[in-house]
Amino acid sequence: MHKAGDEFFSNEQKRIINLLERGLIERVEEPSLNSLTKKEIMQLLDEKGIEYNAKAKKEELIELLQGGG
Repeated sequence: MHKAGDEFFSNEQKRIINLLERGLIERVEEPSLNSLTKKEIMQLLDEKGIEYNAKAKKEELIELLQGGG
């Protein structure tokens, strides 16, 4: 059972659509990685334990964060 304010995760697309349509959950958009600063991206990489070169370009850091590095 979820309470108001709890995060809800599911891979069941039909269930998610149903809950959204009924107003029981709301969509929360995560910020685009491109809208983050290089420093914020480096903080995310640090939190995930991903090694990176601090001199790398922002685009290269985003690629690492997305698992493409």
